Amino acid sequence: MSSNPTENAGQMIRDASQPSSFVFRPVNYYPDEIPLPIDLLRHFTGEQALGELFDNLDEDLFNLRFLKLKKEQEEKSREARELLAGIKEEIIEKKLIKARGVYQFFQVNSFCEELYFYNGLGAKLAAFTFPRQPGGERLCLADFAAPEARGKKDYAALLAVTCGEGVLELARREREAGNYVRSYLVEALALALAEAFADVLHYRVRLEWGIAEACPAKPLLRSKYQGKRYSFGYPVCPDLANQKILFDLLKPEPDAGLRLTEDFMMDPEASVSALVFHNPKAVYFDINK
Repeated sequence: MSSNPTENAGQMIRDASQPSSFVFRPVNYYPDEIPLPIDLLRHFTGEQALGELFDNLDEDLFNLRFLKLKKEQEEKSREARELLAGIKEEIIEKKLIKARGVYQFFQVNSFCEELYFYNGLGAKLAAFTFPRQPGGERLCLADFAAPEARGKKDYAALLAVTCGEGVLELARREREAGNYVRSYLVEALALALAEAFADVLHYRVRLEWGIAEACPAKPLLRSKYQGKRYSFGYPVCPDLANQKILFDLLKPEPDAGLRLTEDFMMDPEASVSALVFHNPKAVYFDINK
């Protein structure tokens, strides 16, 4: 690796992965401090309280996303809220949806566009490769972790949650009974609750990292918090094959009941997985800029 101070304008540095290959990296996005997580153990959350997930479900967003309702459609919104309230009560009382999740902290380091994962003894377990912006700040997700060259291990977390167990069967029974709207809402709620569960588990990760906000907003997705989480399949980490690496590291199959299809999609569908950084400089960005 080489660095020329005269070429470091704008907090950019030239890294050499090979003698004849140079890549600009925005070093100002490296973390200044590295908080220690509570442990490096795998944590399983079984039978997550559904009430907490409903508390963190953004009904306005749900109405817009799944019911295509806007706030000004007061009458239809009122009817939707009443129907949702009834389904919510039934789901919680009869535990019709099972919410399960796993998360784990890992030692990590970055090297150019790669993020290396290690076990607690420092042995390399896996590597994720992410695309870099072709222009602008030339950002890449790997830039949010401390680089290997600095000789100090950083940390990242992985999580996977699902609210999909039993949903297809429940939706099928509703359809067979002629309750087509309820059938659709059950499936839509499972998807929305999985997102809420990811927010809940992400907050738990921040707590165990010592970086959680003191008074989180409700729903949690509206909170302003340190660090970010990223899911595979989105532009900054588009390669769904990375799901296989995440599953190999986190092993959510036996207890959480999550599986991968041949196309690296999660089954059940109402599931969310993510990579979590602690870095307060981590941002969401457009990979094409």
